[in-house]
Amino acid sequence: MHGDLHDFMQWHGPILTDSGGFQVFSLGKLRKIKEEGVTFQNPISGEKIFLSPEKSMEIQYDLGSDIVMIFDECTPYPATFDYAKKSMEMSLRWAKRSRDRFDELENPNALFGIIQGGI
Repeated sequence: MHGDLHDFMQWHGPILTDSGGFQVFSLGKLRKIKEEGVTFQNPISGEKIFLSPEKSMEIQYDLGSDIVMIFDECTPYPATFDYAKKSMEMSLRWAKRSRDRFDELENPNALFGIIQGGI
């Protein structure tokens, strides 16, 4: 390994990383959201990639992030009440899974939650 983001950027201050939820959302039709996580297609190579709350925590841990964001579904705007409710409930379950994996990794840094809109 070549170090973490601090080494790469030569920055010794705090670094916040996103969970990947918004990046997955931005892929639109190239993604499929399920309870287990999200499968998305690399828009360049076509490769299928799976990202779960647990994998998101592992990636952010490996990056050396000081402020880690939980994995969530980025609710589109506008969204119906029912869709936003379903999305929020799944994001809560993903938050629990994110927290559990974060704790298993014994990550000494900060874990932040995310609140989405949509209505």
